[in-house]
Amino acid sequence: MVNGERKPFFFSEKGGGRLFLKHEKIFLNSLKIDRKNFFRVVQVHSNYVCVLKDPDILVSEVGKFEADAIITHIPNCPIAVLTADCVPITIYDPIKHVTGLVHAGRMGTQKNILTKTIEAFSREYGSSPKDLIMGMGPAIRGCCYEVNESSALPFIKKYSLCSKFIKKTEKNKFFLDLPMINRLEGCKAGVLTENIYADGPCTVCENHRWYSYRKEGKTGRLITLAMLQSRE
Repeated sequence: MVNGERKPFFFSEKGGGRLFLKHEKIFLNSLKIDRKNFFRVVQVHSNYVCVLKDPDILVSEVGKFEADAIITHIPNCPIAVLTADCVPITIYDPIKHVTGLVHAGRMGTQKNILTKTIEAFSREYGSSPKDLIMGMGPAIRGCCYEVNESSALPFIKKYSLCSKFIKKTEKNKFFLDLPMINRLEGCKAGVLTENIYADGPCTVCENHRWYSYRKEGKTGRLITLAMLQSRE
Protein backbone atom coordinates (compact mmCIF):
# COMPACT_ATOMS: atom_id res chain seq x y z
CA MET A 1 0.00 0.00 0.00
CA VAL A 2 1.45 3.34 -1.08
CA ASN A 3 -0.32 6.64 -0.36
CA GLY A 4 -3.64 4.85 0.11
CA GLU A 5 -3.54 3.18 -3.31
CA ARG A 6 -3.27 -0.53 -3.87
CA LYS A 7 -0.01 -1.56 -5.52
CA PRO A 8 0.50 -5.03 -7.04
CA PHE A 9 3.69 -5.94 -5.16
CA PHE A 10 2.59 -9.53 -4.65
CA PHE A 11 0.97 -12.05 -6.93
CA SER A 12 -0.82 -15.36 -6.63
CA GLU A 13 1.05 -18.28 -5.05
CA LYS A 14 0.66 -20.02 -8.43
CA GLY A 15 3.43 -18.46 -10.39
CA GLY A 16 5.10 -15.13 -9.81
CA GLY A 17 8.58 -16.71 -9.85
CA ARG A 18 11.40 -14.23 -10.32
CA LEU A 19 9.00 -11.30 -10.36
CA PHE A 20 7.69 -12.32 -6.93
CA LEU A 21 11.26 -12.43 -5.58
CA LYS A 22 11.98 -9.04 -7.09
CA HIS A 23 8.91 -7.50 -5.46
CA GLU A 24 9.80 -9.22 -2.19
CA LYS A 25 13.14 -7.46 -2.14
CA ILE A 26 11.57 -4.11 -3.05
CA PHE A 27 9.05 -4.49 -0.23
CA LEU A 28 11.74 -5.30 2.35
CA ASN A 29 13.91 -2.42 1.16
CA SER A 30 10.95 -0.03 1.51
CA LEU A 31 10.89 -0.98 5.20
CA LYS A 32 14.67 -0.53 5.44
CA ILE A 33 15.13 -4.24 6.16
CA ASP A 34 18.46 -5.43 4.83
CA ARG A 35 17.23 -8.82 3.59
CA LYS A 36 16.39 -10.18 0.16
CA ASN A 37 13.63 -12.50 1.36
CA PHE A 38 11.29 -13.03 4.26
CA PHE A 39 10.53 -16.37 5.89
CA ARG A 40 7.16 -17.87 5.01
CA VAL A 41 5.64 -21.32 4.97
CA VAL A 42 3.39 -23.16 2.54
CA GLN A 43 -0.09 -22.13 3.68
CA VAL A 44 -2.52 -25.08 3.52
CA HIS A 45 -5.50 -24.00 5.71
CA SER A 46 -4.32 -26.19 8.58
CA ASN A 47 -3.68 -25.81 12.31
CA TYR A 48 0.07 -26.47 12.01
CA VAL A 49 2.53 -24.02 13.53
CA CYS A 50 6.12 -23.57 12.37
CA VAL A 51 8.51 -22.61 15.19
CA LEU A 52 11.56 -20.80 13.81
CA LYS A 53 14.39 -21.28 16.32
CA ASP A 54 17.48 -21.87 14.20
CA PRO A 55 19.07 -18.52 13.25
CA ASP A 56 21.06 -20.22 10.49
CA ILE A 57 18.15 -21.91 8.73
CA LEU A 58 17.69 -20.99 5.08
CA VAL A 59 14.60 -19.25 3.73
CA SER A 60 14.24 -22.10 1.24
CA GLU A 61 14.12 -24.66 4.06
CA VAL A 62 11.37 -22.82 5.93
CA GLY A 63 9.52 -22.53 2.64
CA LYS A 64 9.10 -26.31 2.55
CA PHE A 65 7.01 -26.47 5.75
CA GLU A 66 3.26 -26.81 5.39
CA ALA A 67 1.73 -24.67 8.13
CA ASP A 68 -0.51 -21.67 8.69
CA ALA A 69 1.36 -19.95 11.48
CA ILE A 70 4.97 -19.12 12.15
CA ILE A 71 6.56 -17.90 15.41
CA THR A 72 10.10 -16.89 16.30
CA HIS A 73 12.34 -15.28 18.92
CA ILE A 74 15.11 -14.48 16.41
CA PRO A 75 15.77 -10.73 15.92
CA ASN A 76 16.11 -9.25 12.43
CA CYS A 77 14.29 -12.27 11.00
CA PRO A 78 11.29 -11.10 8.94
CA ILE A 79 8.38 -13.56 8.87
CA ALA A 80 5.30 -13.20 6.68
CA VAL A 81 1.92 -14.57 5.69
CA LEU A 82 -0.02 -13.88 2.50
CA THR A 83 -3.77 -13.30 2.44
CA ALA A 84 -6.60 -12.15 0.19
CA ASP A 85 -9.70 -12.41 2.47
CA CYS A 86 -8.38 -14.76 5.19
CA VAL A 87 -7.54 -13.13 8.52
CA PRO A 88 -3.88 -12.17 9.03
CA ILE A 89 -3.11 -12.13 12.77
CA THR A 90 0.01 -10.67 14.35
CA ILE A 91 0.97 -11.76 17.88
CA TYR A 92 3.67 -10.28 20.10
CA ASP A 93 4.87 -11.17 23.59
CA PRO A 94 6.65 -8.07 24.96
CA ILE A 95 7.84 -9.99 28.02
CA LYS A 96 9.55 -12.89 26.23
CA HIS A 97 10.16 -10.82 23.08
CA VAL A 98 8.63 -13.36 20.72
CA THR A 99 6.45 -12.70 17.70
CA GLY A 100 4.26 -14.72 15.37
CA LEU A 101 1.88 -14.56 12.44
CA VAL A 102 -1.25 -16.55 11.73
CA HIS A 103 -3.10 -17.16 8.45
CA ALA A 104 -6.67 -17.82 9.63
CA GLY A 105 -9.05 -18.78 6.85
CA ARG A 106 -12.36 -20.53 7.42
CA MET A 107 -10.84 -24.02 7.60
CA GLY A 108 -7.90 -22.92 9.73
CA THR A 109 -10.23 -21.07 12.09
CA GLN A 110 -12.46 -24.14 12.28
CA LYS A 111 -9.36 -26.15 13.26
CA ASN A 112 -8.36 -23.60 15.95
CA ILE A 113 -5.16 -22.38 14.29
CA LEU A 114 -5.05 -19.36 16.61
CA THR A 115 -5.35 -21.48 19.77
CA LYS A 116 -2.62 -23.81 18.47
CA THR A 117 -0.37 -20.82 17.91
CA ILE A 118 -0.97 -19.41 21.39
CA GLU A 119 -0.24 -22.86 22.82
CA ALA A 120 3.03 -22.92 20.83
CA PHE A 121 4.02 -19.56 22.35
CA SER A 122 3.51 -21.05 25.82
CA ARG A 123 5.13 -24.41 25.07
CA GLU A 124 8.17 -23.16 23.19
CA TYR A 125 8.88 -19.88 24.98
CA GLY A 126 6.98 -19.95 28.25
CA SER A 127 4.68 -17.12 27.17
CA SER A 128 1.62 -16.36 29.23
CA PRO A 129 -1.49 -15.69 27.08
CA LYS A 130 -2.36 -12.67 29.22
CA ASP A 131 0.88 -10.99 28.09
CA LEU A 132 0.20 -11.44 24.38
CA ILE A 133 -0.81 -8.55 22.15
CA MET A 134 -2.84 -9.58 19.11
CA GLY A 135 -3.84 -7.59 16.02
CA MET A 136 -5.79 -8.52 12.89
CA GLY A 137 -5.33 -7.00 9.46
CA PRO A 138 -7.65 -6.55 6.48
CA ALA A 139 -9.97 -9.55 5.96
CA ILE A 140 -13.41 -10.40 4.67
CA ARG A 141 -15.90 -9.62 7.41
CA GLY A 142 -19.40 -10.66 8.40
CA CYS A 143 -20.97 -8.09 6.10
CA CYS A 144 -19.67 -9.86 2.98
CA TYR A 145 -18.60 -13.44 3.77
CA GLU A 146 -21.62 -15.53 2.75
CA VAL A 147 -21.31 -19.31 3.18
CA ASN A 148 -23.60 -22.32 2.95
CA GLU A 149 -25.05 -24.20 5.90
CA SER A 150 -22.41 -26.95 5.90
CA SER A 151 -19.66 -24.31 6.22
CA ALA A 152 -21.44 -22.46 9.03
CA LEU A 153 -22.59 -25.51 11.01
CA PRO A 154 -19.22 -26.35 12.67
CA PHE A 155 -19.14 -22.84 14.18
CA ILE A 156 -22.79 -22.94 15.21
CA LYS A 157 -22.17 -26.20 17.08
CA LYS A 158 -18.97 -24.93 18.65
CA TYR A 159 -20.09 -21.58 20.06
CA SER A 160 -23.16 -20.97 22.20
CA LEU A 161 -23.03 -17.26 21.34
CA CYS A 162 -22.78 -17.83 17.59
CA SER A 163 -25.36 -15.09 16.91
CA LYS A 164 -22.50 -12.62 17.48
CA PHE A 165 -20.70 -13.71 14.33
CA ILE A 166 -23.22 -15.72 12.24
CA LYS A 167 -26.26 -14.17 10.58
CA LYS A 168 -28.72 -16.37 8.67
CA THR A 169 -30.16 -15.02 5.42
CA GLU A 170 -33.51 -15.72 3.77
CA LYS A 171 -31.77 -17.99 1.24
CA ASN A 172 -30.67 -20.40 3.99
CA LYS A 173 -27.19 -18.99 3.68
CA PHE A 174 -25.08 -17.51 6.45
CA PHE A 175 -22.83 -14.50 6.86
CA LEU A 176 -19.74 -15.51 8.82
CA ASP A 177 -17.47 -13.04 10.63
CA LEU A 178 -14.01 -14.67 10.82
CA PRO A 179 -12.30 -11.76 12.66
CA MET A 180 -14.98 -11.89 15.35
CA ILE A 181 -14.61 -15.67 15.72
CA ASN A 182 -10.85 -15.32 16.12
CA ARG A 183 -11.34 -12.53 18.65
CA LEU A 184 -13.54 -14.87 20.73
CA GLU A 185 -11.06 -17.71 20.30
CA GLY A 186 -8.19 -15.50 21.44
CA CYS A 187 -10.14 -14.54 24.58
CA LYS A 188 -10.99 -18.19 25.23
CA ALA A 189 -7.28 -19.05 24.94
CA GLY A 190 -6.43 -16.49 27.62
CA VAL A 191 -5.55 -13.32 25.70
CA LEU A 192 -6.94 -10.23 27.43
CA THR A 193 -9.79 -8.51 25.61
CA GLU A 194 -8.00 -5.15 25.79
CA ASN A 195 -4.96 -6.70 24.08
CA ILE A 196 -6.90 -7.80 20.98
CA TYR A 197 -7.21 -5.37 18.07
CA ALA A 198 -9.63 -6.71 15.46
CA ASP A 199 -11.10 -3.65 13.77
CA GLY A 200 -9.34 -4.03 10.43
CA PRO A 201 -11.17 -3.15 7.19
CA CYS A 202 -13.23 -5.55 5.09
CA THR A 203 -11.34 -6.65 1.96
CA VAL A 204 -14.57 -6.85 -0.08
CA CYS A 205 -16.08 -3.53 1.03
CA GLU A 206 -12.75 -1.80 0.39
CA ASN A 207 -11.62 -3.83 -2.58
CA HIS A 208 -10.18 -0.70 -4.18
CA ARG A 209 -7.50 -0.87 -1.46
CA TRP A 210 -7.20 -4.57 -0.56
CA TYR A 211 -7.09 -7.76 -2.59
CA SER A 212 -10.13 -10.05 -2.26
CA TYR A 213 -10.23 -13.57 -3.67
CA ARG A 214 -13.96 -13.78 -2.96
CA LYS A 215 -14.72 -10.69 -5.03
CA GLU A 216 -12.01 -10.86 -7.70
CA GLY A 217 -11.15 -14.52 -8.15
CA LYS A 218 -7.63 -14.56 -9.54
CA THR A 219 -5.87 -11.74 -7.75
CA GLY A 220 -2.80 -10.69 -5.78
CA ARG A 221 -2.03 -11.20 -2.11
CA LEU A 222 -1.62 -8.89 0.86
CA ILE A 223 1.55 -9.27 2.87
CA THR A 224 1.56 -9.15 6.66
CA LEU A 225 5.09 -9.01 8.04
CA ALA A 226 6.55 -9.10 11.54
CA MET A 227 10.16 -8.76 12.65
CA LEU A 228 11.76 -8.43 16.05
CA GLN A 229 14.46 -5.87 16.64
CA SER A 230 17.33 -6.77 18.89
CA ARG A 231 17.04 -5.50 22.46
CA GLU A 232 20.79 -5.35 22.89
